Amino acid sequence: MTKFVILFLLIACAARAEGLPHGSLFFTPQQADAADNLAEKSMPPGIGDIRLGAILYYGPGDWAVWIRGEKWGPGTARDDLRITEVTPDKVYLAWHDEDNDVTRNIALRPSESYQIATGRIIPTP
Repeated sequence: MTKFVILFLLIACAARAEGLPHGSLFFTPQQADAADNLAEKSMPPGIGDIRLGAILYYGPGDWAVWIRGEKWGPGTARDDLRITEVTPDKVYLAWHDEDNDVTRNIALRPSESYQIATGRIIPTP
């Protein structure tokens, strides 16, 4: 082994012996948390995630929205997803989580996605 590897192993063993946290050698805990948060925010939506592309709003009963790349209008619904309200800048949805038999209310703005796996709303390009 090279001197660098031996030195690294000695430092790691000393850190464990002193009870120091097992973290990154290159980042502070705050920097590592910030990087994790950034990675979660920039994660693209998955296949099953609910993405709102755009809203075309003329009035309470005269609108169109694009969800998962599909055009929806008044009366459009799926077994697991329905629109409860549309405003000029937001769409309110009721999504039925069949795995947990729970209905979740979601509010999305254009270019936002609801990540089903995490329950978070993230910006999408």
